Amino acid sequence: MEHLFNILKSITEPVTVIAALIMLLMLNSWIFRRMRSVQYTGNIIRRSIAFLLILLAVLAFILSLPVDRELKGQILSFLAIIISAGIALSSTTVLGNLIAGLMNNSMNRFRNGDLIRINDLQGRVLKKSIFHIEIQLEDSNFVTIPNLFIATNPVKLTRKTNTVISTSISLGYDVPRTKIEEILKEAALATGLKDPYVYITELGDYSVVYKIHGFLDDSSKFFSTSSLLNAKVMDALHGKQVEIVSPSFMNQRRVDEQKFIPKYHSETKDSKKEVPPEDLIFDEAIKSGELEKKKDFLATMIKKKEDLEEKLHGLSDEDEKKKLKSSIKHSMDLIKRIEENIRKKIDEKD
Repeated sequence: MEHLFNILKSITEPVTVIAALIMLLMLNSWIFRRMRSVQYTGNIIRRSIAFLLILLAVLAFILSLPVDRELKGQILSFLAIIISAGIALSSTTVLGNLIAGLMNNSMNRFRNGDLIRINDLQGRVLKKSIFHIEIQLEDSNFVTIPNLFIATNPVKLTRKTNTVISTSISLGYDVPRTKIEEILKEAALATGLKDPYVYITELGDYSVVYKIHGFLDDSSKFFSTSSLLNAKVMDALHGKQVEIVSPSFMNQRRVDEQKFIPKYHSETKDSKKEVPPEDLIFDEAIKSGELEKKKDFLATMIKKKEDLEEKLHGLSDEDEKKKLKSSIKHSMDLIKRIEENIRKKIDEKD
């Protein structure tokens, strides 16, 4: 019986360490599950804390083992060698992505739903994690990009409003410059762009390169507007009897002054009612971006409620107190509904 008692006593501390670790991990998960509706970086912080808890628990477990100090020292030395080797081998990959992920998220360079371009990859941000981000590309497929790659390459973030849309076209020297600039500005206005302007980017041996720019109010229609701008430029030039052909082609043909301009056909009514392709291409990224906006609105409402509660403490007028209490109650109800809606959306994504 005494021998059994000694065995149970010797394993009490290791079992206690394991139980404490499980309870702390559950508490960590519960806390961040409650907070994730207002903190989009909660998963990264939660996983970092969980990693540190596990590391500390392993050390505590080794120290609590019923063995002599010399053996404990050997075990700890072996563990240190493994950790050092792991850090050395993964310093350019895992650890680099971890540090880059913490840096990118702390800088808040971009958020879910934002339109970004990294080298030849362009799309909307779907999800950010501690090691990588996932974006939805122009073809509606998904690509995962390591955080280390993002930290070492320039990231172009498209503005949500007043972003510039542009396209280039080369025309011969036989067409007056002022006429071309006027036509291109009309095409930009017909596309729905504001404050159009034209750059002459190149004077070639046989042609001039014009680049038309305009400001787009809503960047969620970036790709379809770029396509529409090309279409409007082509229609406007043909409508003004300006040929879009290379000068070499003009010099070699024998067509008796025939012009190569297609006949104009008006747009059908149905074509104007089509769903923008971005709504179909970036469906998941749009949902992720909308969730971020709801979290921002929730944070704003919580701040407003806190301001009202602080103002309430300094009031002595009963009528004013009643009005403030009513506003606070309304804010609390609204906050509760928003939180439930956010949790529902998160559960649907998971």
